[in-house]
Amino acid sequence: MEEKKDVTQIVNNFGPLRGNVERQFILAPTGKERSHEESSSKCDEVKAAAVKVRAKVLLELMKRSGIGLDKKDRTKVCRLAALVMGCDYKSLLNTVAEGISLNERTHRKDVDQANLLLDDLEADFKLIF
Repeated sequence: MEEKKDVTQIVNNFGPLRGNVERQFILAPTGKERSHEESSSKCDEVKAAAVKVRAKVLLELMKRSGIGLDKKDRTKVCRLAALVMGCDYKSLLNTVAEGISLNERTHRKDVDQANLLLDDLEADFKLIF
C-alpha cells in the first residue's frame, strides 16, 4: 500500500509515468530532500509573475541587449516576448502600446520577487512603480 502512495506522489510531481516505474521511483526526491529544497532560499519558490511584470523585465533585458522598442518593429519585439513568456502577442502588443504601468497594490509581491532575483544576478536595473 505504501508503494502505491509513493507512485502517486511521483505522478503528481513528474506527470504521467513512462517506461520503468521502479527507475522513476529511484529518481524521485525523498521527503527529506524536498524539505531541504523548500527551505534553501526565497528565490527557489518562484511562481509565474503577472504578465505585466514579466513583460517589463523581459523588455528591459531585450532593450539592454539592443532589441529595444525604439529601434525595432514593436510587433516583432512583442512576438518574441510573447513566445518566451507564453502569452498572446496581441494582448501583449496592446499592453505595450498603452504603456506598461505597474500598480503597487496589485504587483507589489511580483515586483519585490523580481527585484530580489535581479539583485542576485547583479543586474543594473530594478522595477519601480
